[in-house]
Amino acid sequence: MSFDINWSTLESDNRLNDLIKKHLNSYLQNTQLPSYVSNLRVLDFDLGKAGPAITLKEITDPLNEFYDSIREELEDEEAKESDENEDRPERIITERGVADQNTLNEDSEPLVVMPSPNDMQFLLEVEYKGDLLVTIGADLVLNYPVEKFMTLPVKLSISDIGLHSLCIAAYLSKQLFFSFLCDVSDPALDDNQVVLDPKGPILAATKPLERISIVRSMKIETEIGEQYQGQGSVLRSVGELEQFLFTIFKDFLRKELAWPSWINLDFNDDSE
Repeated sequence: MSFDINWSTLESDNRLNDLIKKHLNSYLQNTQLPSYVSNLRVLDFDLGKAGPAITLKEITDPLNEFYDSIREELEDEEAKESDENEDRPERIITERGVADQNTLNEDSEPLVVMPSPNDMQFLLEVEYKGDLLVTIGADLVLNYPVEKFMTLPVKLSISDIGLHSLCIAAYLSKQLFFSFLCDVSDPALDDNQVVLDPKGPILAATKPLERISIVRSMKIETEIGEQYQGQGSVLRSVGELEQFLFTIFKDFLRKELAWPSWINLDFNDDSE
């Protein structure tokens, strides 16, 4: 069974785009960069107007891992509140001694997150060949004839992303968990290679050996000053940078969203 989602609502949500941009930048800041690039950061992120095609395969009860995640989150919150209580003035603690002791006794019991009849999990087939756009800025470092001989600002645009995977989406305790499970065979993507800047050297992406790649195809276009377009050393560095971006972008999605990792959206703070 296939169904439609109101993609325009997500696409127009600037908060969501900014949140994804912030998360990507945080990941890049913790990524070790090669010697030929510095100051790598996301300038802009746009979900695009074309949403994914989603087919519902199965409805089941949520996995135990999701309940464990909620329980651990609650335990962390209670531990934080307990630490805050210990730091309060002695007079306040004395006045609330009985209540605090009762709280401590209650906290000593292990937390149990009970399933609700409204909890459910979906096995989904997700196919995306949309117009998502990521704009990245960087400084290209030329290390010849000496180290850090010159730096050139470059701007790279990542687009035409293709993926086709099986995913799970679980809804419980007003939280949505989403994770990629494995890639789905797709003739349009199986033999596809990453498309790099046609004005620069073409570097073929190696075929992934993992059970899931998530990103199966993408296009990267690079803008540099016209005076450097014909220089061999510059073009070689641009090609290496494009290949590096493809690798870290694919690894980011696999580490953050591929099982046993997932994205968790918490709706408990909504005003509704």
